[in-house]
Amino acid sequence: MILLAWCAAAAAQPAQRPDIRKLSQHFIDARDSSPWHFVPAGNIKDVSLSEHRGLVTLREAGKGQDIKGLLKSPLRLDDYPAPWEFHLGILQNHLGQKGLSEKQINYAIGLNLAVTFSDPKTWSKDRSKPPADLKSLQLFVVHLGSIGENYRLGIPAVRRTPLNMGDHSPEVYMFYGRGDLAPNLNGNWKFPYSWVGPDPSDAGTWSKRGGPADTMIRFRVSLLSPTSLQIGAGYGDHPGWRMRNVDVSKFGAITGIWEIGPIISLDKWIPSVLARDLKLNETPAWLEAFRKRQKVLGKGDADKSTLDAIKKSLQVEPPDPRFGYYIDYATFHANGPADIDQLSDEFNIPGFLADRKFYVEGNGICETHSNPGHMTVTLFGHNSSWAMCPILRAGAVDFSVRKPPFEIETSFIAPGDAAAWNLWWNVGMFDKAKKFHQWQPGLKFIPGKGVRFFDLFNVEPDQVSRNRELNLQFAAGFPKLPAGGKPIGMLIQIPDKDHLRIGFRTDARSPWVFSESFDAGRAFGGIAKFSYPCLVSFTGRGVGGKGWGSGNYPGFQKFQIDYVRFRYGLTK
Repeated sequence: MILLAWCAAAAAQPAQRPDIRKLSQHFIDARDSSPWHFVPAGNIKDVSLSEHRGLVTLREAGKGQDIKGLLKSPLRLDDYPAPWEFHLGILQNHLGQKGLSEKQINYAIGLNLAVTFSDPKTWSKDRSKPPADLKSLQLFVVHLGSIGENYRLGIPAVRRTPLNMGDHSPEVYMFYGRGDLAPNLNGNWKFPYSWVGPDPSDAGTWSKRGGPADTMIRFRVSLLSPTSLQIGAGYGDHPGWRMRNVDVSKFGAITGIWEIGPIISLDKWIPSVLARDLKLNETPAWLEAFRKRQKVLGKGDADKSTLDAIKKSLQVEPPDPRFGYYIDYATFHANGPADIDQLSDEFNIPGFLADRKFYVEGNGICETHSNPGHMTVTLFGHNSSWAMCPILRAGAVDFSVRKPPFEIETSFIAPGDAAAWNLWWNVGMFDKAKKFHQWQPGLKFIPGKGVRFFDLFNVEPDQVSRNRELNLQFAAGFPKLPAGGKPIGMLIQIPDKDHLRIGFRTDARSPWVFSESFDAGRAFGGIAKFSYPCLVSFTGRGVGGKGWGSGNYPGFQKFQIDYVRFRYGLTK
């Protein structure tokens, strides 16, 4: 009986283990980058957390060694079991992107991952002595050449080629993989970007946008299991990732992460290996023909030295030490069936975008710059919709894995009373027979009538619909909520597998006004799973219908979302 009781308790809550989120850094504290450090010290001219607050600024010392960011210790998978996520953000050097040099501006910065399949008991305490079975991969954002403004030479071989998207500038951007862990990641990812400017132009084009050409670059590691990973890259404020699957089962099961973090390529890889693989160091046919012609004509050494200088100018150069490197963040969070609480976000770090933990899609822009402490959702206004869904690996909140109580709480400032608006959770429940019971609780502002509660979305701006199965009622009356300017709190509460209710309040100091509880146990035998929770807003009636009148400027509607919290616990 004691054993059975212990097993039941273990099923109710996840096993205690170190919190992987504590390894995260946004590098905001100018005095502390722990648990991260950067090596080798001999090739770091300087590293600063204060030169650009919120960024690690690194400059190389020209010693020809890669620089890596490392955690204090390797990660044992026994301590940090899969699944979990690692996200790395970097900023490309904008002076380099602008081409402010007569030299080539070549660099590669990105993600480094090295794993071992050996017994942790055999690991050396000296990080410079990795296990013999170590396998690694690196995924870089690479820039070669120069934008070519004012006829700067750059790398002429890449101009107007498929490699640089047909751009007239003598430069190229790419995501490029290498390593012995995942051959399917190696080489050019052929991730496109766009360019604008005169077409054609011999003096270079104006600017590049998107993909590896974006100033903000992000990398992602999803450790799905000890034998399966996903590696991805994304850019800017554009939602989503380009992901590739990695199966390492041929090596065994991963037991530890020896290295994970940023890497800057500063050895001979760019001018020697990468240039060779891209065939950029091959002597142009016209130059070789001209050289041979000079021999036929019996030209002297002066001409030879000129030709040698021309050939050298066309070769790919090593990185220029004058250009620094910027690391924005390195963060972890768990993503297992019992870890949805780790997908919560307070949106309190400006510049740290929502799509680290959420899929953001549809008719709006999400950013954390314009209203610090909030994620601002600006809807485009025409007939469409917007949604934000947690990147939940399990797909649903399974109460057999981790039992209730469970809550979803959010607070937001609504757009105001100029036009109808709505914000709601598209959720639902699965019973033990796997039957789905739809539920769409939220709020709709109807001009002249105020903010109304609904739990079944209706595309008409002046109507609310109710879920006949749940039929949640507010016995003391529904509270008066602001149409805009002040926060609204919304709380979905599942105290146990048989009950559910929803509450609202006007600010953090006000008491919650709850609905009566829905008895799911009586209705369909209880809640087995709580389905994938997506926050949604519509600005029209959908295909074939009309918009709601919110429109474009000056009618842009904005939701300022203070936080989204997934919580195992019970608020009173």
